[in-house]
Amino acid sequence: MTRPTRRLAPLAARIAALPVALLVTLFAAAACLAPAAPAAALDLNGFRAQHKLPRLRASSELTGAAHAHARDLAARGALDHDGFRDRLRRHAMGAENVAYGCGTQDCVIRMWARSPGHRRNMLMKGVTQYGLASARAANGQTYWVLELGN
Repeated sequence: MTRPTRRLAPLAARIAALPVALLVTLFAAAACLAPAAPAAALDLNGFRAQHKLPRLRASSELTGAAHAHARDLAARGALDHDGFRDRLRRHAMGAENVAYGCGTQDCVIRMWARSPGHRRNMLMKGVTQYGLASARAANGQTYWVLELGN
């Protein structure tokens, strides 16, 4: 009877560790959603400056495109790049980041910075302007869109 007990012991240990792993994951997610102290706030140009890249100029045209897309995402409860090619042609854009879940600009910039593709977009050379906007869905979720272009 000791054999089955030995097989179950590692399984029982793994099952016992699941709640701990889940709590660690939840606390990490909550840390991203919690507002950062003002001194620690990060914006797009601050992130680019850390990587010795020039500042981008805020563009009302790109901000308008970002806001329209963020409102559309929030209304549909979706996260996608639908219409990107259209926005690309109309607004001389080079890249687009989308996200949901963060309540602050600091949070979304940090989240994108941890994602290789989104990070690459934020550190893109050759772009000179940006537009960043958010919209809140009926369920309270915040959707973010960053448009980068010239």
